[in-house]
Amino acid sequence: MGRIRTTGDSVDGRLVAELRAAAVAGRISRREVAWRAFALGLSGAATGALLGATSRSAVAGTRQEATPAAEFVPIGEQLDLANLSPEIPEPTEPVTITFASWVNESEMMVRLHDEFQALHPNITVEFQGVPAEEMNDRLTTQVAGGNPPDAVFLDQSAVVDFASRNAFVDLTPYVEKSLAVKREDYVDAFLNASLWEDRMYGLPFDGESTGLFYRTDLFEAAGIAGPPTTWEELQAAAEALTADGQYGYILFAPEAAYYWYPYLWQNGGELLSEDGTQILFNSDAGKEAAEFYVGLAQYSPPDFLNSNSYDGRVAFATGQVAMYVAGAWFASVLQSEFPDIDGKWDAAPLPQKERCATTVAGDALALPALGQNQDAAWKWIEFLSAPQNMARWTLGEPGNAGSLLPPRTSLLEDPHVFDLNPILEGFAEQMECGITNAAPNPRYGEVEIALNDALGLAIYGEVDAATALDEAALTGQEILDRP
Repeated sequence: MGRIRTTGDSVDGRLVAELRAAAVAGRISRREVAWRAFALGLSGAATGALLGATSRSAVAGTRQEATPAAEFVPIGEQLDLANLSPEIPEPTEPVTITFASWVNESEMMVRLHDEFQALHPNITVEFQGVPAEEMNDRLTTQVAGGNPPDAVFLDQSAVVDFASRNAFVDLTPYVEKSLAVKREDYVDAFLNASLWEDRMYGLPFDGESTGLFYRTDLFEAAGIAGPPTTWEELQAAAEALTADGQYGYILFAPEAAYYWYPYLWQNGGELLSEDGTQILFNSDAGKEAAEFYVGLAQYSPPDFLNSNSYDGRVAFATGQVAMYVAGAWFASVLQSEFPDIDGKWDAAPLPQKERCATTVAGDALALPALGQNQDAAWKWIEFLSAPQNMARWTLGEPGNAGSLLPPRTSLLEDPHVFDLNPILEGFAEQMECGITNAAPNPRYGEVEIALNDALGLAIYGEVDAATALDEAALTGQEILDRP
């Protein structure tokens, strides 16, 4: 349900090329890349990876200009980058390590690479480019063949899967010796996504939370004073804003599950039991959340139901849609691609019900267990994770502001953290009630496909929301119970 069907085993090469180009250009987040690959019918493992709001006082109506370069203050503790793990010696002979990612060609990663090489002349980092939509499949094949890269950049939702199969190095002993990496400094939701049996198998590297974007001009025209704060207000606003070819909200069947999660959590529901063995999303709270969420389809443009959250940006930019749920990446897209609507949109926290909750997602760094020169590979991902480098990767530098959030508390609390891109402030505050989409079971990616398909059917009116959840739960439990 919801996927773009292709003939035979092939997909439209032009669409794949456009997807890759959008990723390289930084127009979409890693999670959006994976979801668009899912829509194109690419690898099942990639589509199974779950992808990737604001304080009204910090964001709504108060967006400020970025700090001029001349006044910019470096963010994060400025550590000695050449000596982050004094107890782990430098290699005495030249070694080469491989680093697999889809961000190797980005300007910032190239700069970080060159800086690392200057500080560690005996460690050569060799980049291996892997498209985001192929990462999980490629890495699985390499692990099975005994020839994985030495270090890898991947969606955080995949860490548990590889760690549970003993495919990743337990980083805990390295972390305990590091001056740069502090387990207690990571935001809980991101840390939890990198833990397996309470041991760290990944280093959270970047993140985002989800919020409500809204067209201030359309709200004003409809006589609505501000963004909704409750589900009741959300539905009332969506109804008032839907008329004459304009719609109050937008849903995407191919991404139905990901954007339903906040509603589930806000209503007190959970995906799985704490030990990850039992499906819980079809509880009474889950069914109520699904009924509300699916009901928003009546206020959503039907032509976009089979689209995705990146392509759907056009509906928001042209004023066809008044409210749009997305991560902070969407702010960057609007700022860069649609400057003509600047001042006509803003962002707010997701409307709440029983509790505040939003989806957080991100990327992580890890070391495959069969990789070579693990100490040298650790020094590379430790260097990337140093506070000042993580800040540069996520938040950017003067003249090149970033739209990602650092998943470390010390950086988020830095008084200058939002100097370059003030719109990020509220998204960071919303992370306090963020919940990771990486469920505590390595098979959840398969479960999510069933859940996504079922919710998609409900959005199209082919089944009611409660039945959709029950059917997805039945399929999902069978997957979790497999020997």
